[in-house]
Amino acid sequence: MHLHFLAVALALLPAAAIAQEETAPPPDVAVETIGLKPGEARTFVLRPGGHHQLLVPAAIDDPGAISVTYTDNAGKSAITVTSASGPMTYKVLSDPTGSGGYVDAGTFTMRGNGTATTETFDRDLGAIVVGEFTPAS
Repeated sequence: MHLHFLAVALALLPAAAIAQEETAPPPDVAVETIGLKPGEARTFVLRPGGHHQLLVPAAIDDPGAISVTYTDNAGKSAITVTSASGPMTYKVLSDPTGSGGYVDAGTFTMRGNGTATTETFDRDLGAIVVGEFTPAS
């Protein structure tokens, strides 16, 4: 009996996970972020948490995966975001001095649907923090 219940629960798990990834957090929900240094990349999926939007590590081919790559070359920075999900906005904070004092570098829109979107900066952003993913209107 328990084995049958477990099999049914596991069969329903992928559908529940897909439904969760498309749920945007309410405005009063805090948002988890990811930090990157030049040359780093992260891939994750969005999941709702209790009072947080979670960025859960994932494989690039996972449903709803978002990939962020951060590069810096000759004092110029670039952030490339790719996702199979629909268009979304996201926020970037940067620490150009390395002091831990992050400043707003902007809010950007990724195209989604598997198309890479690159934002370029004519300055070195230093370490960055990316988060606050919300469906684009």
